[in-house]
Amino acid sequence: MSLATASQAMRLPPPLRALLNWFRTLLRNTYFWGGLGGLLLLGVGAYFLVDAVLMPTYTRHGVSVQVPNVESQSFLEAKKRIEARDLQVKREVGRFNPNVPRETVVDQNPPPNSGVKPGRRVYLTVNAGEAPVVNIPDLNGISVREAKNRVSSLGLAVGTVEPDSLPSPYPNTITRQRPEPGDSLKTGGTVDLWYSTGLGTDTVQVPNTAGRTVERARRLLRARQLRAIVLDPRTADPSDAPSQPSDTSSSRRFVQRQGRAPTTKVRAGTEIRLFTTDDSTAVPKPDSIAQDTTAPS
Repeated sequence: MSLATASQAMRLPPPLRALLNWFRTLLRNTYFWGGLGGLLLLGVGAYFLVDAVLMPTYTRHGVSVQVPNVESQSFLEAKKRIEARDLQVKREVGRFNPNVPRETVVDQNPPPNSGVKPGRRVYLTVNAGEAPVVNIPDLNGISVREAKNRVSSLGLAVGTVEPDSLPSPYPNTITRQRPEPGDSLKTGGTVDLWYSTGLGTDTVQVPNTAGRTVERARRLLRARQLRAIVLDPRTADPSDAPSQPSDTSSSRRFVQRQGRAPTTKVRAGTEIRLFTTDDSTAVPKPDSIAQDTTAPS
């Protein structure tokens, strides 16, 4: 140690001077360096053991299997094929699709033909949900095109679309539907439609429906190729009459008067307004001459 270094060491506080002397002694100790070298060799050996032996054995490095394509197959068959490849299966329930058989695989992850490690989990989405129920809207009076769009937007299928045998004053508009408005149908169900081709070419005579129940009055008008618009005088006005019947209890309502006088001649398909009441004593006696023997069309 030089004279200057020794002079500086003498000026250090006693604890620091003692620590410096211990460190100098440690650096001159051959056992310290031997132990440090041994620990280093042990760490390097452990690293190569884990990297070259244990990890490849655990991860099966370089080994892979191909995921089979099981889409559109039944879940049980798909499960067998996947497990035969030393893979695991996880079932997931997807949104119900009425166009696909139940318990059919509609999606898989990883995708088909992917290379994965043995034991990897494959997620299978199965068509097993419940079909939601849709309330059928009232399509009467709207165009055929709009009716088809509404049916499709609800997840329903359009069935037969045919001209109605009973004429109507509004061509290419819906006059009938099946199921009826307000009914329920599962998604994917079919809705049949009938549309108007316009008024008929024949001239018919308006019958007298006063005093009859709404149900019988309708049948009587249909027998003459005429359409009924049922109104309640307490809530509806003839000037803004709806294009479709509005009553829901035709067997308990009676026709008080009608918009077209009996014996008036009109074209087939003309709409006849029926003003109704719940009071059977407030209606005239039915015309005994007008027979009602025709069944509903």
